[in-house]
Amino acid sequence: MGEQQKTVSRKNGGSMTVATVLVMIGLLFSKCSGFMRDIFVGIKFSDPVFRDSFTLAFTIPDLVYNLLIGGSIQSAITPSLSSAISKGEEKKGFRAVNIFITVFSFIMLIVCVLGSVFSRQIYSIYNLFSGEANERTVELAADASKLLFPQIFFMMLAALCIGILNAYKRFASTAFGPTIYNVFVLAAIIVFAGNSRHDLVYTTAGIMGAAVIYFLFQYMVGFDKLKQFRLIWKPRDPEFRTLVRRALPILISASIVQVNMVILNYFAGSFEDDGHIYALRNASTVWQLPYGIFAVAIGNVMLPSLAALYSSGKYKEASGLLSSRLRNALFLTIPSAVFMVIMNIDVIKAVFQWSAEYTDEDAKRAGVFLIGYSAAIVTHTVVFIMNQAFYAIGRTKIPLLAGCIGLVTNPLFCILLIKLGLGPLSLTIAYSTTSVFQLVTLYVLYSKQKEIAPRGMMKFVIKSAISVGVMALILILSDKIVPGNGGKMLQLAILAGKLAISGAIYFIMAALLRQREATYWIKRFKTKLHI
Repeated sequence: MGEQQKTVSRKNGGSMTVATVLVMIGLLFSKCSGFMRDIFVGIKFSDPVFRDSFTLAFTIPDLVYNLLIGGSIQSAITPSLSSAISKGEEKKGFRAVNIFITVFSFIMLIVCVLGSVFSRQIYSIYNLFSGEANERTVELAADASKLLFPQIFFMMLAALCIGILNAYKRFASTAFGPTIYNVFVLAAIIVFAGNSRHDLVYTTAGIMGAAVIYFLFQYMVGFDKLKQFRLIWKPRDPEFRTLVRRALPILISASIVQVNMVILNYFAGSFEDDGHIYALRNASTVWQLPYGIFAVAIGNVMLPSLAALYSSGKYKEASGLLSSRLRNALFLTIPSAVFMVIMNIDVIKAVFQWSAEYTDEDAKRAGVFLIGYSAAIVTHTVVFIMNQAFYAIGRTKIPLLAGCIGLVTNPLFCILLIKLGLGPLSLTIAYSTTSVFQLVTLYVLYSKQKEIAPRGMMKFVIKSAISVGVMALILILSDKIVPGNGGKMLQLAILAGKLAISGAIYFIMAALLRQREATYWIKRFKTKLHI
C-alpha cells in the first residue's frame, strides 16, 4: 500500500510539474505580447502627455475590477470548488458559484455604467493634489477611461471562466487566453493610437473589443464545464454566503494592490518632468515578468491541490507541497531579481527601446524605478505563494491584514524617502520595503499552525544567497568587460549572453551545494535523455 501511495504521489507531482510548465509557457507568451503592447504605446503615443494619459486611464478601472471581482476568482472560487469536487459535492459547489456569478455580474454592470457616465468626476481626484501641468493629462485619461469601464465587465467574465476551469485543473484551457487578449490589444494600439484625443479614445474602444474576444475564447475552450452555468438569483443561499465571506477579504486585498499603484502614480506625477508615470509602468511591466511567470504559475497550479489536501486532513502532504512550491518559485525569482538590479538600463532598453521615440533618458528613468522594484520580485513571490496558501485553507482575513499594513506603509515610505532626497527611486523602494512587512506578517502567522507550516526554508535561503552572490560577482565583471553597446541586435545578443552565463553559473553553484531544486531538474533531464 505504501509503495502504491508513493507511485500515486509521483504521478501527481509529475502532472503538477507539467501543468506548471504549461502555465509558465502561457504566461511567457502573455508577458511577451504585453511587452510588445507597451513598446508600441511608446511609439504610437510619442507625446509624453498622451503616453501618460493612456497609462493613467487604466488605473481607476483596474482598481474597480480588483475591488469588485478580480482577486476573488482563483482565490475564493477555485479552492471552494476544488474542495467540493474532491468531496464528491460538485453540483453543490457549482450552484454556489452560479449564484456568485449572477450577483456579481449584476453589480459589475451597474458599476461599469456609472464609471463611464461619471468618469471625469472620478478622475478629478488626481487634480486635487497635482499642479496645473497635469490637468490635461488627467482630463484625457478620464475621456479614454469611458470605454475601459465596460471592458472590465468582460474581463470579469473571462476571469470567472478561468477560475472555474482551474478548479478542474484544466490549466491547458486557461494558459493562453491572456495572450489572445494582448494580441488584440496590440492590434488596437497599432491601428488607432496617436497623439490626439480622438486617437486615444478609439484605442480604448479597440481594447474593449479585445476584452470581448478574450471572454468568448475562454468560454469556448472550456464549454464542456462552463455549460453548467445557470443564472440563479438567491443571495440568501447559505453556500453563497459562505463563499462571499471567503471572497470579501480577498476582494479588498486585491484592491489594495491597485490602490498602492494609484498612490505610486500620484507621486510619480508630482515630479516636475513629464514621463514618470509611463516610466513607472515600464519598470512595473519588467519586474512582473519573472514574478508573473514563475511565482504566479507555481502558486496558481498549487492552489486547487493544496485546498483539496487541506480539506481532506492531509496536513503533512499539504506542508510538503507548500514547501516545495515556495522553494521552487524562489529558486527562479531570486537570480532574476539580482540580474535586473545589475542590468537595469540594459533590460529596459532591450524591452522598450525599438525606435528613436524611446530615448536613452526614458530608459534611464525607467531603469531607476526598476532598481527599486527588483527586491519586490523576491518578496512578492513569498507574499503571493503565502496568500494562496491562506486562501486554500479558508483563512482569507490574514492576507487582508497584510494588505492593510501595505496600504498604510507604502505612502508613508514614499513621503519619507522623497524627503530624504532619493527622488523617483523613493517610490519603488517604498513599494518593495512595504512588501517585506507583508511577507513577515504572512509567514509568521501561517507558521503558527505547525502541521502545515513550510519546512527547510532557512537552509534553502543560505544556499541560494551563496549561489546568487557568485553569479552577481561574475555578472558585474562581465558587464565591465563587455558593455552592452552597439546596434539593437548586438545589444540583445550581449544581454542574452550575459543572461545565459549568469543563469548557468547560478544553477551550477546550486547543484554543487546540493540544492534539491537544482538536482531535481538534473534528474529530470537525465531521465529524458535515458542517462
